[in-house]
Amino acid sequence: MNDWLAYGASVTGIAHQERQIPCQDAYFIRRKGEYLIAAVCDGAGSSRYSEQGAQLVARLFTLRITEWPNIDLLTEKQIIQGAKQLIEDIRLQLAEYAEIKQCALNEYASTLVACWVGDDSGYLFHLGDGIAVVEYCDGTSYVSQPENGEYANQTWFVTSENWEAHLRVIPLNKPVKQVILMSDGVQPFAMNKACDALYEPFITPVIRYLKTVSEDSGSEALAGTLADPRTHSITGDDKTLVICIRDEELW
Repeated sequence: MNDWLAYGASVTGIAHQERQIPCQDAYFIRRKGEYLIAAVCDGAGSSRYSEQGAQLVARLFTLRITEWPNIDLLTEKQIIQGAKQLIEDIRLQLAEYAEIKQCALNEYASTLVACWVGDDSGYLFHLGDGIAVVEYCDGTSYVSQPENGEYANQTWFVTSENWEAHLRVIPLNKPVKQVILMSDGVQPFAMNKACDALYEPFITPVIRYLKTVSEDSGSEALAGTLADPRTHSITGDDKTLVICIRDEELW
């Protein structure tokens, strides 16, 4: 049963367009029965192969979670252990690519913000910057904020040596009706200044429109919105936005 409508788009920022650099963001959305799995990854701008790193991390993280048996029966400790093992496996695959290219692992640097959501609960997985906003069926919400270091442009990646210390696995202990994942390029116009809530003048009309169209049409419109030249004065960064909405008849 498909309980979710899921829309996503990645667009190249104006700074990368001008330098003819490919989009270093990536996302993947998957379903398994009533489960929703999604990930947004942002490759490090200073890393040569970060667009490949972001694509691989997003694709493998979402794929491998769909392969977990009886995921809704796992304890929080097992979920955390499973996520760490999954990221370690992804790091090993990235290391193989790095060996072929004869470069350092961090040339594939990518952040990760992802979710797994079931009928009554779920988890967020967050490493580095990017944002996840969860709206529960009871009207409350939760924001997983970006983790930056001493400087605004400092963050951590799947390829960082100390990645495990910065991985956040956040349980969602109530039924979820909406999940929004975004890279930091979307943050300036999709979040409020405090970065603790969505910026309603932007997101409300977007969601209202998405509910009226198919996933393909909605994703295409989302890409058009992210590529709007008016965003260029706000950010030159790549922009990725994933919006997942549960069927209103189910909550």
